[in-house]
Amino acid sequence: MKPLLLILALTQLPAATPFDTKLSKDQQILHSLNRLTFGPRPNDAEEVRRLGLEKWIDLQLHPERIPENPLLATRLQPLETLPLDIASILKDYPLVSAALATRYTPLTELLSPEQVRQVYSGTAEERRKTLDSLDAEKRQKVLAILAPPTLANTPDIQKEAEAARKSQQEERQKEFRRAMPPLSELLNADQMETATRGNKEQLADLFAFLDPSKRQQLASALPPKALATFPEMRRLGLRLKQPQQVVLGDLREAKVFRALYSSHQLEEVLVDFWFNHFNVSEAKPNDRLLLTSYERDAIRPHVLGHFKDLLLATARHPAMLYYLDNFQSISPNAFDIGPFAPTVDAMARQLSRQAHGINENYGRELMELHTLGVKGGYTQQDVVDVARAFTGWTIRLPATKPEFVFAGFMHDYNEKTVLGHKIPAGGGEQDGLQVIDILSHSPATARFISLKLAQRFVADEPPPALVDRMALTFTKTDGDLRAILATLFASPEFLSEGAFQAKMKSPLELVVSAVRALQGEVADTFTLVQKIADLGEPLYAKLEPTGYSNAAEAWLSTGSLLSRMNFATALASGQIPGVKLDSAALDAKDAAAVTKALLGGSASQQTQDAISGGLQSKPRTSRQLASLLLGSPDFQKK
Repeated sequence: MKPLLLILALTQLPAATPFDTKLSKDQQILHSLNRLTFGPRPNDAEEVRRLGLEKWIDLQLHPERIPENPLLATRLQPLETLPLDIASILKDYPLVSAALATRYTPLTELLSPEQVRQVYSGTAEERRKTLDSLDAEKRQKVLAILAPPTLANTPDIQKEAEAARKSQQEERQKEFRRAMPPLSELLNADQMETATRGNKEQLADLFAFLDPSKRQQLASALPPKALATFPEMRRLGLRLKQPQQVVLGDLREAKVFRALYSSHQLEEVLVDFWFNHFNVSEAKPNDRLLLTSYERDAIRPHVLGHFKDLLLATARHPAMLYYLDNFQSISPNAFDIGPFAPTVDAMARQLSRQAHGINENYGRELMELHTLGVKGGYTQQDVVDVARAFTGWTIRLPATKPEFVFAGFMHDYNEKTVLGHKIPAGGGEQDGLQVIDILSHSPATARFISLKLAQRFVADEPPPALVDRMALTFTKTDGDLRAILATLFASPEFLSEGAFQAKMKSPLELVVSAVRALQGEVADTFTLVQKIADLGEPLYAKLEPTGYSNAAEAWLSTGSLLSRMNFATALASGQIPGVKLDSAALDAKDAAAVTKALLGGSASQQTQDAISGGLQSKPRTSRQLASLLLGSPDFQKK
């Protein structure tokens, strides 16, 4: 009877899964390097082995204990917008450069107040008399400003005004052409040939020959890709042509430099993860110049801190306030009080028309994407009440020095209920802070954040038991992200066969890991940034608040895999501007050494068969082998 009971008991045990099978020591090191960094370099595994995996992981969780790579500071130094505050960026990097900006003289600078009245609301005779009193130059400027309906009763002057506007437009076009002349007007025939068809050395000589103003004009006339090997000229040209692209370019290039060179690899991985979690996009014009500060000031300081602090920092940053429109969310009753109450006053009526009412965008995404998750148990009424709690969280001085401010007159002061918690009437800014506290301490948030971290570091469908243990750590430590990650990295599931090579690299991870694997020396990341965009992940440009996906299905398609293989071929062949490979060192390695350097071990049978088929009619060189390995499924996985 006892054997039968034993057999029955054994049949009730849960079936073993790949997450129950432990990796070998070497696989654990390779796996950890693939998940906690942007890809291992050939000597990284030996360094981890020397330190011990547990100690290495602990150091990555405490980046302040790791000396930063001095080369990183050198690479970031030319990217001059990175340390600037928002006000300085707005001032120094306008939409249009000063050289190209059109100076519009307002009518109030050309005419006296009485003359302005006569022109706009006087009789036809008064309007004609005022215009006839002006000298010819001022008359032309005034006529160019006046809209056709203003001159409807004076057709002869209306016709003259049309000619004035046309003349003004032609003059502005001439000014623009003088500031940014076409190559044919800027250079002679030989210089044109060099600028459009010359090699790197010839183009460098041409830039050196030209005076500074012509140098900038040439840089602005050439497409950015033509200046892929001249980063300083590319920046100079953009300062004239598209100043704001300098700011975005610095941010994108810095991201790739940090991923390539930082010794604080886990920290950089987490900055990328949390930026996507709290996504904002340069595709929204108001956010374009705020992203540098958003990542530097709201995301980066908190990636290993407490979740509540990270949540609050993003909630208050102007980039998020703009992105999800909370800056304009206002109580419908805001104009029922004081000087704004309904009266015959024209200003009050105008303000009331401009008010947009409560905007639910932030309230909804705060719960669905940032905290509870779509299955977090909230209702539409919760969305409404959260949105009401954040009315008045807006932006002071948006045009010159955007910063968070609580505007009490915009706030809904009535009682609210969020997830069953009563928020008393009259709370003001405290209402939003209380919502942050409620959501940060919700069990649904603990589970959702743990799930997302497990999906990033373990598998697209991580074991529920692991997520439960991480959620318990979240609750016990008040959302200590470092402690939650420590629970994850110490788990048997993390170092299991179920997690090994279970994830697909994003375009950013693929490009950076390939360069790191080949030990490429990168002086300029402009082209790498373009390659990442070409593969489907233009940095800081994901319009949807979801951010870029962690799941393999987002990056798996026939077209994307072909593009990845083409990138691998270009990189291994030394055809990526800004990236220098040690060709002699690569050529000196045999097939086994190249495979170990790029994959951290031997290739799978599938990859070996594919390589044999791809090289059967060609002599096998180290570069050819490297391109095939980098384009293989073995390297695409992490």
